[in-house]
Amino acid sequence: MERKINIQNYFNDYRQRLNDLLDKVNINDIAKTIEVIVNAFKNGKTVYVCGNGGSAATASHMQADFSFFTRYFTKFRPKVRALTDNVAMMTAVGNDTSFDNIFIEQLKGHFENGDVVICISASGNSENVIRAAQYANDNGGISIAFIGFSGGKLLDTAQVSLYTPNPKGDYGPIEDLHIIFNHFIVNYLSKDDEFLAIPER
Repeated sequence: MERKINIQNYFNDYRQRLNDLLDKVNINDIAKTIEVIVNAFKNGKTVYVCGNGGSAATASHMQADFSFFTRYFTKFRPKVRALTDNVAMMTAVGNDTSFDNIFIEQLKGHFENGDVVICISASGNSENVIRAAQYANDNGGISIAFIGFSGGKLLDTAQVSLYTPNPKGDYGPIEDLHIIFNHFIVNYLSKDDEFLAIPER
């Protein structure tokens, strides 16, 4: 019985921490993010996604949802690529140069003017995602950040930020929120006339 009480209390606490984050979300920032993403798709551009650890899993999840879940409401197939999914490339770059370069080396030779990079980082201080955002900025693209804690360096680097402050080290709720952003955006696209008007290619 004691364990059940403790689990209930912790569940209530965790739910409150997540609810507190949801209450802090800036809807204008989400609207700007959606605008950037839809404009990229309309213009035949690619949206790249990157992150580390749990954020890497979110990046992969985003590629799956944007590339395949959208089949339920459109024949258009957005070009979305998770930079987290090529293990051979990432380990080669990390081993031969630096882990800090695992994303930008995948962008080189592929990134085009108008492409977008979504950088996911709870702390905003992961050097490899900061470099990916800066690469987009320097090469005619747009950088978007999903960040928490105090925002870190990524808050100042990214052109568009979905920044939701939360206590440093409290990874669970902020990573939950980032996957919620993914699900919200991809489901919102099923109602977005501009996105739905993009022809099948």
